[in-house]
Amino acid sequence: MADEASGGDGPKQEIIFKKIKGPGPAPHGGAWKVAYADFVTAMMAFFLLLWLLSSASEPQLQSISNYFKPIGSRTGSIGSEGLFGGVSGNEAGPIPQHLQAPQVAVTSDATVGSEQVEEAAQIQNLQEDLPNVTNVKRENESKQFKAAEAAIQQALDEVPELRELHEGVKVEITDKGLQIQLIDQERVSMFKAGGAELNDHTKQLLLLIASVVERLPNKISVSGHTDSTPFRSPSGLTNWDLSIDRANAGRRELQKNGIPIGRFQKVTGLADKDPLFPDDPASPGNRRLVITLVRDPDDPKIKLPEPPRIFGVQ
Repeated sequence: MADEASGGDGPKQEIIFKKIKGPGPAPHGGAWKVAYADFVTAMMAFFLLLWLLSSASEPQLQSISNYFKPIGSRTGSIGSEGLFGGVSGNEAGPIPQHLQAPQVAVTSDATVGSEQVEEAAQIQNLQEDLPNVTNVKRENESKQFKAAEAAIQQALDEVPELRELHEGVKVEITDKGLQIQLIDQERVSMFKAGGAELNDHTKQLLLLIASVVERLPNKISVSGHTDSTPFRSPSGLTNWDLSIDRANAGRRELQKNGIPIGRFQKVTGLADKDPLFPDDPASPGNRRLVITLVRDPDDPKIKLPEPPRIFGVQ
């Protein structure tokens, strides 16, 4: 009856609406954080590099540039030739000049049938690609001599006990090597009068010299010199004897202060034959003790010529 009253033919069907939720946004990971951290690290390294380059001196920059530059010089379109110098990209590339060095041809003859064929093998002369070891060694030796000279001069200026002896010490770099001269002054002598006994200030000077030269590998030569005034002795000793005795006294003091005896190349006495003041042979400045750090020979294989034979005696 109720259905008939409602005017429907039958029971009403209930409509159900289903809402299906779509997939949410894709979960994002931390990859961007890693990329950002790499970017910040790279920027920090870049600014650190800029700071180091701005604080470096010109010689330091040049040495860095030389470190990354190949040994062989190149031809081509080179950039600024500085620290960041490069090669132009529109060229085939730089060509090392050292590959064009003179070559030595090694030939061999081979017979094939009735024809004779000459085979030639080209061997590159690599000697020119190597640095000049002699020049490098001489340059380093000169730098060591300059450093030793500066150390002695600085000690003479800063040590109160040696400051007054500054005029009696002459240090210079010569063709023979680093030459250190202890020179008598008008009122200051390096040895006791008429003998080879060292004065106290001379021992202090030799201690200073030994502390400097012991750091260098060069052989040492010691020579004694006198003025032209004849040395009179009851035992008949002459200026020759006095000069060699004083040279040996200096050698013994250096050896006492740590210089090995094997470092001494020669000890000589020259009397008055090599004056410092040739125009005034009797000058006190001609009385001196000379200590020389001998330069290493350029080529140790070079031998001195043999003395000539006398009367054909072999």
